Amino acid sequence: MKVVVTDRPFPEPNPYEGLLQETGDLYGKFIDSSKNEIVYAECTSEEQTIQSCSDADVIITFVAPITDRVMDAAGDLKLIIRQGAGYDNIDVKEATKRSIPVSNAPDYGSADVASHGIAMALAAAHDIPSADRRLRKSTGWGSSRVIHPIQGGVYGIVGLGRIGRRAVPMARGLGMDVIAFDPLLDDDIFEQLDVEQVSFDELLERSDCITLHAPLNEETHHLFSTDEFNRMNESAVFVNVARGPLVDEKALVEAVESNQIRAAAIDVFEKEPPTDSPVLECDDIVHSPHHAGSSPEAKERKIKIVGEEMERVLKDKPLQNVVNPEVYQYLDQEVRS
Repeated sequence: MKVVVTDRPFPEPNPYEGLLQETGDLYGKFIDSSKNEIVYAECTSEEQTIQSCSDADVIITFVAPITDRVMDAAGDLKLIIRQGAGYDNIDVKEATKRSIPVSNAPDYGSADVASHGIAMALAAAHDIPSADRRLRKSTGWGSSRVIHPIQGGVYGIVGLGRIGRRAVPMARGLGMDVIAFDPLLDDDIFEQLDVEQVSFDELLERSDCITLHAPLNEETHHLFSTDEFNRMNESAVFVNVARGPLVDEKALVEAVESNQIRAAAIDVFEKEPPTDSPVLECDDIVHSPHHAGSSPEAKERKIKIVGEEMERVLKDKPLQNVVNPEVYQYLDQEVRS
């Protein structure tokens, strides 16, 4: 079999660099080199991905677009694996039509991302990055803005998946009441977590801090824009550690600069890397370079999860992390026909 790794985790410097130096090969220990071939590429466009994935049996991707044309180039594709939890760079519907399973690396860094969201919320609420910059310029002593601590307030979570659930006890540790909106979950999940289930509108109106942990899809693109920010509390802090396109960045900047909301913090951007993002020009928005889940431990778990899934398909064993399980209905129909 031919395994193609289209690209490696963003951003630079390559977060796998240290592990590569130690092992010599990112996924080599999961592959019998006498029977299989592994190819590493640096794809940044669809055309590059098409060229690199010619005749691939397995595609392992990070941000490279896996489109219908890429699948055409691969031919007899047996599996697509995303090196991470989200998989919005993969045309999952098209893969399902073609009976191609798509797997991801769930829960490799859920606690890291959840705690990063809490840290960013506190940094924004306490004006820490801006105060640090002013103090270094010798202009900040005694001139700090009034801070608005979030502890003891209401912590609103949009998306109560693995990461959102990890954030619940962390927020409670700050003495916060946790409310959540997730239309995909059954009521019993909220009951098990002892989290108050609310509508999206109610979450906007009640929260002192809102963190995004939702997936990106057609329905959630620009989930937060001008109207949503206008309905939030003026003292609220907004945090996005999920996916950049969930938020209209121009609307976020306007909301912060007009004091419609207190402050914001983002680890993800509409376009990455964010060379011309308007949020980078706003001092009241805290930024980090999409590294919430980039701890050494999380990277090791990611490599292990992806490598083991790849090993399963190479050894014709049942897959464990398939995000489009309906693909098996197509496969079953093919077997019967």
